[in-house]
Amino acid sequence: AFSHPPVQRLGAILNSSAPATRDSLLEGLVTADPVLADQVRKAIFTFADIVHRLAPLDVPKVLRGIDSAVLVTAFASAQAQGGPDAAVADFLLANMSQRMADNLREEVKERGRVKRADAEAAMARIVTAIRERADEGEVTLIVADEGEG
Repeated sequence: AFSHPPVQRLGAILNSSAPATRDSLLEGLVTADPVLADQVRKAIFTFADIVHRLAPLDVPKVLRGIDSAVLVTAFASAQAQGGPDAAVADFLLANMSQRMADNLREEVKERGRVKRADAEAAMARIVTAIRERADEGEVTLIVADEGEG
């Protein structure tokens, strides 16, 4: 896959943008330049991408340094929203120690409603931790083949 630095930089900028902003910009880009939009989409790594891009065996490595309150906030919001975010929470819980997963599930039940800003910050913290581990070479993100999608 040919990916030039501007696409990587745009992907990095969108990674740190609010989800609504990122989605809006990508929609506009799809209309203006579908090929570029596809390249940028591949350069982005979001919370919903975790299921497809993080190997199950790498889950404990990336969650190790994340405060449990952050995980509880992210998981509570993800499960309330359903869809891809809930699938990520389920994936992460299924691939950590049983004891830790049980504790987190219990805390998620007690957590109650999560403010959108808190949820986005918690999910962003998890994504950042994964990116940091990948940048350090501790984990390798799975890249979709060109034929997929």
